[in-house]
Amino acid sequence: MIGIPMLIISGISFEHALSVCLPGSLIINTLQLKSQFKKVTRQDCISYLLMSCVYLCFLFYAHSVGIVFNKLTAGCVLILAGLFGFKVSLREPLLETLNIKPRVSDIMIGIVHAVSSMGGSILSLTGAARYKDSNASTRFIAGGYLSLGFIQLFFYLTHGIHLFLSLYSFISVPVYVICQKFVSPNLNHSKLKSLIFAITLIYGILLIRQNFIS
Repeated sequence: MIGIPMLIISGISFEHALSVCLPGSLIINTLQLKSQFKKVTRQDCISYLLMSCVYLCFLFYAHSVGIVFNKLTAGCVLILAGLFGFKVSLREPLLETLNIKPRVSDIMIGIVHAVSSMGGSILSLTGAARYKDSNASTRFIAGGYLSLGFIQLFFYLTHGIHLFLSLYSFISVPVYVICQKFVSPNLNHSKLKSLIFAITLIYGILLIRQNFIS
C-alpha cells in the first residue's frame, strides 16, 4: 500500500516497483498469517476466494483492453483510503458500511486491485471493519494480501516482473522480524494506523501531482 507508491514517486516504473515490493511482501504476509492460521474462519476463506476471482477476471480484462497502472487512478484510491482511514468522523460510518455488506467490499477490493494495484488500501479498511481485535484484523489483511499477491506474482512473471530486482525485496523480511520482536510491542497501534493512513493520503496527492506534471 505504501512501498509501491513511494518507489513510483521516486521515478521507478510500476513493474520495477512491483518487482522490489511483491516477493518480500508475500513472505511477510505468510509470517503474519502463520501464527494465526488455525483462526482463519470460513467467512475469511469465502472473502479470499471472492476477491481473488474478481481480481483475476478484471486483471485479464484490464490488460486485454490496455488498462495498465495509472498514477491518477492509484492516487485517487490512496487519497480516498487515506481520508477515510485517518479521519474518524469519516472512518466509522464507512467501516460500519463495509461490515454490513462484506461481499460488496470483497468485490470492490478485487476490482480496485486490478485497475490500480491499490486494493490493499480498501483491504486494510475492510479488515478494521470486520475485526476490532488488532491480531484478527492483521490476520484477515495478511490473508487477503496473500490471495491477491500470489495471483499478481504469477501474472506479472510473464508481464514485467524482474527477478533480479526481486532480490532487494528480501531485505524487508529481516527488517520486519526485528521490528515485530523489538518495536511493535512498544507501539500505540491506533496511532500507528492513523500515521499510515496519513502517509497514504500524502502519497495519493503526490501521485496525482506527478501524473499532471510528468
